[in-house]
Amino acid sequence: MTDQSMAKTDRRRWAVAACAALVVAAIGDAGPEIVESRSLIAGYDGPGPLIYLGVAALVAAVRWRFLPLLAVVTGALFLLGGFSDASFVDRLGTPAEPVQFCAGWLQVAGFAAAVAFGVAAVWWHRPVPARTADPDERQDTDTEGPRR
Repeated sequence: MTDQSMAKTDRRRWAVAACAALVVAAIGDAGPEIVESRSLIAGYDGPGPLIYLGVAALVAAVRWRFLPLLAVVTGALFLLGGFSDASFVDRLGTPAEPVQFCAGWLQVAGFAAAVAFGVAAVWWHRPVPARTADPDERQDTDTEGPRR
């Protein structure tokens, strides 16, 4: 496997991790309503979880280098929206209802991870040593120093 294909594989792993984080956020968002109603369909409270799952499917299906930034934007916007809602912030601070409390933190963790993993998927760079005619002499001495 070449160094370039290994770098693409590493970027792909970060993108898949961002997708998994969005799925975790969707579980955190829809989970309390599903648990309370004991039904997947009756517990539907809005399009949020469907948006997260749609973005995750798009990032997973389309292999464009900058598409994981869509997961970053989604995570950042929904974090901003969540923290601007007083009822959501209260739910994070008081564990009076354990399902709501855990689901809120699961959602925040999922969005924060989606942001971090999406950025890593775009900016991941594995240093590739330069090739020279002499295999004992490498041109990547800036990062590793001279070879002895």
